[in-house]
Amino acid sequence: MIWRILYNLLAAPLLKLGLLIAGLFSEKVRRGIKGRMGEGDRLRSARARCLEGSPRVLVHCASAGELESAIPIIREMKRQSDVCIILSYYSPSAVNRVAGVDEISDHIYLPFDSPRRVRRLLDIIDPSLILVIKHDLWPNLVWQAKKRNVPVVLANAYSRRDSMLLRQRMLIPFSRELNGSLAEIHAVTESDASRWRFLSGRKVDVLATGDTRFDRVRERALNSAGDQGELKRRLSGMKVFVAGSTWPVDEKMFHDAWQDLSREGRLLMLVPHEIGEEHLNQIEQEFAEFGVVRLSQLKPDNKETVLLVDQMGILAGLYGLGVGAYVGGGFGVGVHSVIEPAVFSIPVSFGPKYEMSPEAKELKRRKGAELIEDSDALKHFMAACLDGQPSHLDIGKRAGEFVEEKAGVTRTLVTHLTQRYLTISG
Repeated sequence: MIWRILYNLLAAPLLKLGLLIAGLFSEKVRRGIKGRMGEGDRLRSARARCLEGSPRVLVHCASAGELESAIPIIREMKRQSDVCIILSYYSPSAVNRVAGVDEISDHIYLPFDSPRRVRRLLDIIDPSLILVIKHDLWPNLVWQAKKRNVPVVLANAYSRRDSMLLRQRMLIPFSRELNGSLAEIHAVTESDASRWRFLSGRKVDVLATGDTRFDRVRERALNSAGDQGELKRRLSGMKVFVAGSTWPVDEKMFHDAWQDLSREGRLLMLVPHEIGEEHLNQIEQEFAEFGVVRLSQLKPDNKETVLLVDQMGILAGLYGLGVGAYVGGGFGVGVHSVIEPAVFSIPVSFGPKYEMSPEAKELKRRKGAELIEDSDALKHFMAACLDGQPSHLDIGKRAGEFVEEKAGVTRTLVTHLTQRYLTISG
């Protein structure tokens, strides 16, 4: 109880004050504050969109990234039962993305975590279940829900070994007060489950269920690949290597490697992380000696050996055109999504900063990906992929098996939640 008092007397007011101060400098934060104005009316409007008699589920995610993992859950939940799903989020980044999620009845900003606002949320929405994606647990929401016997379930729960809650021993009692009030925790891996059992004081059912993000990424990649039919026909007969989400340091290595690898019948597809005009011009100048053409300007008779992708949102499907792939970010901000190329059972590679990506770590452990330390290693990997060496075909096979093994989590999770917490119609 002491932790609840300290949180509401000290932490919650300081968090709100910090947010208001941040709003003076950040347009994104201001959008979030403005989006919560008229909160009571928005909650009543969301409730009114639900049919009386249908269970109401509040699905919460912090931002657009977590929303991607929530989408397959939402769709499967609607497929399995006659529920009303209201989506809440904390960050404005989710607002634009939510437009294409037709299965929800409404979407709202999650109210600030004060007892009064949380009580109003629960009074109006009166949910049968609150499902939180990955990590965005707010103490008053969890505590007030438990007081009303509303189950709060955490899905896709991931916990790093060096997380602050594990390193700062004085925070462990608070963590157990919070996490121990959950109904269930569905962790990504058994290692995550073990850490969540510790952080919840072993008061909660913790299951190693998996990550629904695999289902979402797989779906998006395969759908996007289906949209590339015309490009696939144009590149028929070419050996394509896809360099995805590249940064300048990656592009310099590809320039050096392509000097030895460029030849007729081969194509380097560069998909930069940033596609501003200035950066695209720089890449065109850097690769001019090989012949470079932008995807938006590609014609049937082009002979260039470098294809520069100047469109957003299609990378996942482009990996399906390659005989091998490199995922950028590993020499700077951290490697980007390695699941997308692995979907297509092609050899995957990335740079040395991959420890923040559990998928990259697992792919490397399973020998379904290769670590690139420098341009020589990149050249060797690319040559093996372009030549179709059996050793690298095996790497691709293991990458594909990894994704297939991890897929299918969504149906298992939703079936469990529906049977345990929701009334199934019919």
